[in-house]
Amino acid sequence: MSFLPTESSHGPFDTALRRARAGHYAEAVAAIESHLAGSDAGAQPAADTLAEIARLAQAAGDLEAAASALGLAVRARPRHADLQYRYACALLRLERPAEARTALDRALEINPRYLAARVERAQLDAREGRPGEALGTLRALSHEASFAESEEFRQGLGRLDRGEWEEAQALFGQALDSETAELRHRLERFEALMREGDAGRAVVELHQAIAEHPAYPDLHARLGRAEMAQGHWDDAAVSFARALELNPGFHDARVELARALGSLGMRAQAMDQLGLVLEHEPANERAKDLQERWGSPHARAGHGAERHAKEA
Repeated sequence: MSFLPTESSHGPFDTALRRARAGHYAEAVAAIESHLAGSDAGAQPAADTLAEIARLAQAAGDLEAAASALGLAVRARPRHADLQYRYACALLRLERPAEARTALDRALEINPRYLAARVERAQLDAREGRPGEALGTLRALSHEASFAESEEFRQGLGRLDRGEWEEAQALFGQALDSETAELRHRLERFEALMREGDAGRAVVELHQAIAEHPAYPDLHARLGRAEMAQGHWDDAAVSFARALELNPGFHDARVELARALGSLGMRAQAMDQLGLVLEHEPANERAKDLQERWGSPHARAGHGAERHAKEA
């Protein structure tokens, strides 16, 4: 599973979001598309805003607008697995399976452990006449995911085995929803504790979530951010590194790893991480900002003086 960033800022797209909240989804998407066409900046806030517009449009029953918003979001941030997955789901609701398969494949290329995308991809195989492949994929999950032990999941496998893929789909959805709801509640408690400034208890909450879902890279990244809030830079670097082991394409986590390394005085290693981000996502604003600040003559001089002081 992957999640969209929790600290999203819509920035220059607040006007577009207000249009969407008034029900003008196409206008909102067009405004963001126009902004992106005129500048490489703003990819992350644009994608976050488009994801919110898609949520609003879907809730209003405008599936075409939701798919349009998510299609532009994945163009802005093609290496974001969660956006690719959400786009695929929107395309499936519009009965556009070939495009949905492409988006699911991209999500899994970015994060091969993305549980929901793997389940959706398997179900698509079943619908398109490949139940054997679907069953193989879903049975393999029983060794990797706790939700696969649920009664709904086991019933879903039975239904799929009998060719009843619509009934199976509903059961798999229930199994995923049950696990997602439990995790969402824990993350809500984590966010509330962080807002209250209680990073210590927030970290405990996340450790419990990670014990239940160790393969979710976003949980390790959230833990890293909480550890940075406590000034525990070493621990934060380990958490971000673990998130990247699970999903090497998790650029937000790599930028945070660079921040943690920079705070530890490991500026060269931090710059290497930023270089990797910008190699795949040249418009990443946070990576560019850190690279420019740390690469300036003043920053290099300050870092050198700090290093010599430590050596002395």
